[in-house]
Amino acid sequence: MIQAGIEKRSFELPHNGGQIWCEHLDGMGKFETEVVEKFTGDISFFSRPSVSSFMIINLDRTDITEHITGTIVTNILEIDKVFRKIAFVGVDIRWRKAFGDLKRKGIAIKFLSDYEKAKEWMF
Repeated sequence: MIQAGIEKRSFELPHNGGQIWCEHLDGMGKFETEVVEKFTGDISFFSRPSVSSFMIINLDRTDITEHITGTIVTNILEIDKVFRKIAFVGVDIRWRKAFGDLKRKGIAIKFLSDYEKAKEWMF
């Protein structure tokens, strides 16, 4: 099951007349290094100007750590690209504050437990 999470590709999804970047870091359990490597490997894709400024980061069934939250927040804050909305799926309440720094960059963020609801929140 963890192998399936590691090999799951992130992609841009057409939805309701727009596009959403779907960052799949879900189903990776305790594999912190692999989560970080997958996220940092995808930065070159989702940071391009032609890719959507709406993003879902799916962390469902992945054990979130300070290293994972720090990597995500630091990299998004350092990217020149403007993100309008980021929905986090599968982030329990104790980790939500760690992602709150993204609001400094003017990004609307929301925490949801359902991937479909995250897509609907975008548009």
